[in-house]
Amino acid sequence: MTTGTTFRSQGLLMATALTFAACLPLGGAFSPVQAQVFSTRVEETVPGIEWDKKRLERLDRNLRRLERAVQKVENKNAPPILIEPDPEVVALQATVDIMSRKLDDQEAQLTRLTGQLEEAGHANAQLTRENENLTARLDTLTKRVDQNEAHLKDIEAQYGPPPPPPATTGSADGDFDQAYSLLTNGDVDAAGSAFEAFTTNWPTATQTPEAWFRLGQIRSLKGDKSGAVGAYATSLKGWPKTTWAPEATVKLAAALAETNQAKQSCAALAEFDKRYGTLASTPMKSEARAMAAKGKCT
Repeated sequence: MTTGTTFRSQGLLMATALTFAACLPLGGAFSPVQAQVFSTRVEETVPGIEWDKKRLERLDRNLRRLERAVQKVENKNAPPILIEPDPEVVALQATVDIMSRKLDDQEAQLTRLTGQLEEAGHANAQLTRENENLTARLDTLTKRVDQNEAHLKDIEAQYGPPPPPPATTGSADGDFDQAYSLLTNGDVDAAGSAFEAFTTNWPTATQTPEAWFRLGQIRSLKGDKSGAVGAYATSLKGWPKTTWAPEATVKLAAALAETNQAKQSCAALAEFDKRYGTLASTPMKSEARAMAAKGKCT
């Protein structure tokens, strides 16, 4: 007998022994079926055991494992023995496959959601930048509007309608003093309205010529040269002999020159020399001579 044959025989004996051991129930007793196979004497002393399906299946699996081990020992090149798969393993494998597919689907969905989230974040960042640009532009426009409104207020204050005149005191002296007080206090607009009202309410009062002179001053300060000419000329009707008359004549000549009425300006300076040459102050005479020289008055 060769060594390989001896080895195979020993493997078969070992497999048979293992099979026999696996078939033994707990406690070492045989079932009726086992008693028929191994010994009739055991049948007389061991009570009967009913084999359930699970135990039989387990024994079947053990037997197949032993057969596979014996096959490997005898001939390694032999074709594999077909073994019936375990139903529990098959069910578990199916569950694993299902869970794996679900996991793959969830990973794909998570990838899509991540991409959408990144796109939304990019869009949000772009909207934030656009909002910041619009806010900065709005601030700039708001500042420009504020500047324009302030400029409009200045224009309205300069060229808008004059404020209403103060209420009359009921007398020419009271109304004139009221208007003159506004002028000396620097409220030019209110003073102009007050003197305008005085010339209307008290046209024959002794203060009316001076009221026209003060209106000429106020109009000159506001740049109304033509209005100043009319006010100065009205104040000098009849060539009054007052302290303000020489100044009114020189101011009239200046306003005429500034409105391109050089001939009339020289005529006013001639009247100054004729009517107020001795009454005027030295500074006023000097101003009149300088104006005549500038205008080339003869």
